[in-house]
Amino acid sequence: INMIKNFFKLISSEFQLMLKGSVFSFVLYCMLIISCAIFALSLKHHSMGINAPLSFLYIMIFFISLFKVEKIYSQDFDEAKLHQYLLSPFSLEIIVFIKNMMIYFNLIIFFFIFSPLILIILNIDLTYLLKINILLALSLLSIIFIASMTASITISKNNRLSLTSILTLPLFVPILIFSMAITDLIDFNTLRMYLFFVAYFLLNLAFSPLLTSFALKKLSV
Repeated sequence: INMIKNFFKLISSEFQLMLKGSVFSFVLYCMLIISCAIFALSLKHHSMGINAPLSFLYIMIFFISLFKVEKIYSQDFDEAKLHQYLLSPFSLEIIVFIKNMMIYFNLIIFFFIFSPLILIILNIDLTYLLKINILLALSLLSIIFIASMTASITISKNNRLSLTSILTLPLFVPILIFSMAITDLIDFNTLRMYLFFVAYFLLNLAFSPLLTSFALKKLSV
């Protein structure tokens, strides 16, 4: 019973940290809207279709996710807080998983709120709204967990370890490739492609918390 209470207390504390970080998420999405407006204005005399604006949107969401995860990890996993996490009754892998999911919910909720405006600015038909939201919601899961590995390695005090952060970048490539492949298919009717994102997330889930916690523990060495 105490373990269950502690678990819910952990979720509650991480949820509160997520709420505190919502201001930064709001600022990032405001910058996204501005960049989308600049992109749309620069190509307003050209017929873009859906591929170009959606590719731009995906790249921007990719960078937003990296910035968000990097900031959260640098704040929540400094040496003092990391020692507190290590003294927790729960393993660091579980804490990383919960923190990543809170970051995910924070980013995806803001995207759901801003997505109609974003699609209007990028001149994307709103009939694609639900399918684009589903596509991004599935792919963002893997992006967050891969970004957590990158962030944990980057903030490590071990300089040799920090250099290996670039090795995580190729893990983002399949997400971008399959996301763009879906937009080439009529009406996004690609159940098998959507299942790829689920499978890829489960693959990342298998090793991301382990590698992330391993890199974070290097801070305490």
